[in-house]
Amino acid sequence: MDLSVAFHGAIGQTTGSAHIIQAGNKRILLDCGMIQGLPYHYNRKFTFDPKNIDHIVLSHGHIDHSGRIPLLYHQGYQGSVYCTPATKDLLKILLLDAVKIAKEEARKASKQKQRGFIEPLYDEEDVYETLKHIITVPYHKNKTIEKNISFKYLDAGHILGSAQPVLDFDGTKIAFTGDLGQNDIPLIKNPDPIEETHYLITESTYGNRIHPPTSKARDMLIDYVKHVSQEGGKLIVPSFAIGRTQILIYFLNDIFEKGIVDKTPVYIDSPMAIDATKIYLNHPECFDKETMKLLKSGDNPLMFPELRFSKSGRESRDILSGWETCVVFAGSGMCNGGRILSHLINELPMKKSVILFVGYQAKKTLGRKIVEGAKEVEIYNKKIPVKAKVKMIRGFSAHADRIELKAHIERIKKKPLKTFVVHGDAEQSLTFAAELRNILKIWARVPEYRQEYKLRSVG
Repeated sequence: MDLSVAFHGAIGQTTGSAHIIQAGNKRILLDCGMIQGLPYHYNRKFTFDPKNIDHIVLSHGHIDHSGRIPLLYHQGYQGSVYCTPATKDLLKILLLDAVKIAKEEARKASKQKQRGFIEPLYDEEDVYETLKHIITVPYHKNKTIEKNISFKYLDAGHILGSAQPVLDFDGTKIAFTGDLGQNDIPLIKNPDPIEETHYLITESTYGNRIHPPTSKARDMLIDYVKHVSQEGGKLIVPSFAIGRTQILIYFLNDIFEKGIVDKTPVYIDSPMAIDATKIYLNHPECFDKETMKLLKSGDNPLMFPELRFSKSGRESRDILSGWETCVVFAGSGMCNGGRILSHLINELPMKKSVILFVGYQAKKTLGRKIVEGAKEVEIYNKKIPVKAKVKMIRGFSAHADRIELKAHIERIKKKPLKTFVVHGDAEQSLTFAAELRNILKIWARVPEYRQEYKLRSVG
């Protein structure tokens, strides 16, 4: 069987994941994510013909991995989307939210170009068309999609339902890490090891960085909650609705229950995060042993008395107008839209408040500017001074660091023939690929955008 892999996204950056494996005359697309932090039109055109794709194997629901799938259907794709059951449930809320963002970005683009109406990337109809074509595949179950082509999902430990697809082409195996999680983050299970693969596609978001221990990250969270309690400010957390928010709810519940800090109102000011938290509770198959133990004892780690859900616009405005000390989670996690912008307008100028980032900030996003020390930022055409304390906790990252990524590859029983390093800023990917070559003595490269590699069949 003739095999090749071509890289159509997440090269030199962490968004826009899209890789095509060609096996004979069949083409399988691994992910189809939104490119974030760049102008609107970058997402509209594909570097391949959607009509020529036979199957989509999706690693997980985050928009930088799934966000352009409805656009594929809009442009003529007719095949299936494979994902885990939990990912399917998350996709509905993620993709419908993406429609809202797409419409708003189209409106802005129309206004800026002054050329009349610019069509959004896709609409609700395209999302429901996508959902209609989803086929769910549980972890560790082999799924045959063509004669002599099958795959199974291993747990990636990144977010609920995240997976590492391991594809089998008549005996030749190609594994994709998707986004790989850390080993000691609570709530969901640790990543499964990849026992065997001939070719590997690995992420490298933190390919040149080592995270602090989770215990240190927890201590930092305690310090910031104490700080705003003493100073009378607000702790504003630009948080990803799926994954990071639930992990931080888990930690705050533990901190409050043990009396480590004074109990403080915690607002989840994000309709998507509220819906996602409910979906988490519907998928105990993804939880680790400790979480299952808590649930069986009657202690729900994702619900506690101080936790308040703010779904309506009125409830969100009440938080904005209030002066009480509190913790507020709001999206988007990179501050490129959503309710977080209103909270930043209010709290960035306040010296008593803390803006706490807990996840990766892509280049050219507002979050990246704030983290990198901007003294002033522009939000809704207003100049906003940055006087609040700006902090970053890396220990809650949903991505494995350099040590964990390397260890994950070391656990493969036989060295892969080729390892392709993707999904990272250029410096992270190049450094990690060099480490794999120098330390593990394996073939490792960072592919160029749209570059195709022929793969030798070994089955």
